[in-house]
Amino acid sequence: MQSLYYLIPMFLIILFIFPLIIQVRVSFNLEELSGVICLFIFKIKVKYYMYQIKGKKIILQNEKQTKIKEFEFDPSQLVIAEIFKSQLKNKARVKELFVFYNIGLGDAFRSAMVGGVINTAVLTYFTMLKNKRPTASFGIYDTISYNREVFEVAGKGSISISLFDVAYSLLMSVILIKNLAKQSKKEQV
Repeated sequence: MQSLYYLIPMFLIILFIFPLIIQVRVSFNLEELSGVICLFIFKIKVKYYMYQIKGKKIILQNEKQTKIKEFEFDPSQLVIAEIFKSQLKNKARVKELFVFYNIGLGDAFRSAMVGGVINTAVLTYFTMLKNKRPTASFGIYDTISYNREVFEVAGKGSISISLFDVAYSLLMSVILIKNLAKQSKKEQV
């Protein structure tokens, strides 16, 4: 009976080391400045928000509540996010990345040309990513509306990362930020 108590720490260790599959789906309509963002973990929906941009305000809505947030970025916050992002970048494994878009400029020729430019740019970026992450799946799906004006973009990305990697990256980011703060204090003196 005592050996059953060992299952609890074993479960926590496996959960900490086992990689999480995180999927993010984002869409954006340029004409209405609105879209949807949804976060899945192991294909289970965790968060879902419809958002709308009005000036410096972002209105977030889900089934239960509406939040209005005004964003002003402090340079110190951007440094913290940049360091954390660089720490996570090498540890996260990209599983898939797909881009969907619907574009129409009212003129068939201009719509086709802009669609071709977008395809070339996205495929060039995907080629660069494929050299770094050879096991990942990439795709682009386009729809050209030749007789109406529309610009909608959506993306679906999936990565896998373990909780240990997230905790390690967060710890390293805190250490690097404290080292930067110490160096800036020394330079000021």
